[in-house]
Amino acid sequence: MLDTNLYTASQIADQLAEPPQRVTYIIRKYRLKPVQWVGIIRLFDEQQVQAIKDGLYSIQVRCS
Repeated sequence: MLDTNLYTASQIADQLAEPPQRVTYIIRKYRLKPVQWVGIIRLFDEQQVQAIKDGLYSIQVRCS
């Protein structure tokens, strides 16, 4: 049974209004491990979504 508070990289990208490539870059950069796998799909929890959001913010601050 799936936990409803788990998100795929695409769902996180939609939620944060960012391109999916940026989200997957942050996941790789910070070596975030998925909480759960469904086949080949990685699922991340709320804490990881916050870490991704913080990582995206640091990219935007450096580029500005």
